[in-house]
Amino acid sequence: RAKNGLPFGVTLVARAFADDDLAVLADRLHRAGGDVLKAGGLDLPLNGASLQPASGAARVRLAVVGAHLSGEPLNHQLTDRGGRLVGATRTAPDYRLYALGGTVPPKPGLFREPGFAGPGLAVEVWELTDQAFGSFVAEVPPPLGIGNVILQDGSVVKGFICEDFARQSAQEITAFGGWKAFRAQGGAAH
Repeated sequence: RAKNGLPFGVTLVARAFADDDLAVLADRLHRAGGDVLKAGGLDLPLNGASLQPASGAARVRLAVVGAHLSGEPLNHQLTDRGGRLVGATRTAPDYRLYALGGTVPPKPGLFREPGFAGPGLAVEVWELTDQAFGSFVAEVPPPLGIGNVILQDGSVVKGFICEDFARQSAQEITAFGGWKAFRAQGGAAH
């Protein structure tokens, strides 16, 4: 209730398929108000356990490096599944990036080369539920795949990797430091 005793409401909005996480936030907000929950004309004190996401903590972090980045043509494959952007970072320095030939939309291939001392490549880390991650992986076309990617801080997340044979017909773009920088310079038509 407001200070003058009148009731008020709050509307919470989230991305599609984020209902469970939104319910947790609503529960915390309601408990912070200290009121009772009214249901069916009964006062229900808020002294029980708070809500937890129905998905538990079963989430997978995924590093994306190209067409799935924010603003790129395949980003919807993450957002449509309720993916949540955790943040932007870089890979460890031993990765190379190539613009792959013949992919629609244009895509890069990420290759790890131990001993290579590059700039580290710009990536975004997204978080998906286990189920959403599984359905996402099922759509990844060759020569791309999902494997382990080492980030600049040494942490390891799932991420796009590429089969080595694809380098034969690809252009190395590592020096740009990332896919968006390469595209900003006119590489791989938008």
